[in-house]
Amino acid sequence: MNVIIITGAAGGIGKEFLKLLKDEPGIDEFWVVGRTEGKLLKLKEEFGDKIVPVTVDLTKDEDLLGFQDYLKEKNPTIKWLINCAGTRALYKKDVSLPRMLATIRTNCVGNIAMCYACIPYIGRGDHILNVASAAAFQPLPSNNSYAASKTAMKFFSLGLRTELKSRGIQVTCSCPAWVSTELMTFEPDEIVPIKKLPGVTTADRVAKKSLRQARRGKAIVFPTLKCHVDYYITKLAPHFFIQWYAAHVEADNFKEFIESGIIT
Repeated sequence: MNVIIITGAAGGIGKEFLKLLKDEPGIDEFWVVGRTEGKLLKLKEEFGDKIVPVTVDLTKDEDLLGFQDYLKEKNPTIKWLINCAGTRALYKKDVSLPRMLATIRTNCVGNIAMCYACIPYIGRGDHILNVASAAAFQPLPSNNSYAASKTAMKFFSLGLRTELKSRGIQVTCSCPAWVSTELMTFEPDEIVPIKKLPGVTTADRVAKKSLRQARRGKAIVFPTLKCHVDYYITKLAPHFFIQWYAAHVEADNFKEFIESGIIT
C-alpha cells in the first residue's frame, strides 16, 4: 500500500501540499495527521475516500507511540512524508509553561519523531520534505522559541539527508519567510512585534515551489526572494548586525514588545 503522510494537513501549507498531490499516480491513501479530528474529517469530505484521518498530538509521547504502532499494523510504503505541523509563541505575558513549550515540541520534537517513526517504511527514490522557516537562519528576538525550533528542524533535515543518501531517500528542507496562514491571526491582547510582514507570501506558492524543488532533489528550498536575501545576509554579515536587523528592521513594533516584558 503506497501512502503519502502529511502532518499539519488541516490547513495552511499542509493543505496546499494535499491539493497538489491528491492526483499523484500510484498512491492508495493519504494519511492526514493532526490533533483535531473534526478538521481531518473535513478533509475526507473535501478530497474523497483516499483520505485517512490520523489523529495525533505531536506534543504527546503516547500519541507518537500509538502512531508507531499504527505503522506496524498497516506496514505501508511511504512515498512522501511531509512535515508541516507547526505553531508559534503567543505574544503575551503569563503564558503557561506547557503552552510555551508547545512551540518546540510541535515544530521540532514532534516532526523529528515523525521522521524516526516513518523512515523504516520509506524506500529508495522516496521523499521526506520538512517545512522549517527562514527564521532558522539566525536568532530571532521576539520570535525566539519559534526560530530555535525551526533551526533545529533545518539542521536535522540536512544531517538526515546525509545519513539517508546511501539508501536513496531524498530529504529536503523548505525555509519560507512570512506566509499568510492562520498562524498569522493574532488574539486581541497580543502585542505583536512585527505588524508589517515584509515579503509575505501565500501557502500555495510555498507548497508549489517546495514540491517542485524536492522532486529535483534539492537540499534547501527558498520559496521567495526574501528567503534568499535573508539567508545570504546571515551568512555574510557580522552577528551584531544580524541581531540589530532582526530587532529593529524586521520587527517594526519591537520597542513596545520589549517594554511589555514578553518572553518568547
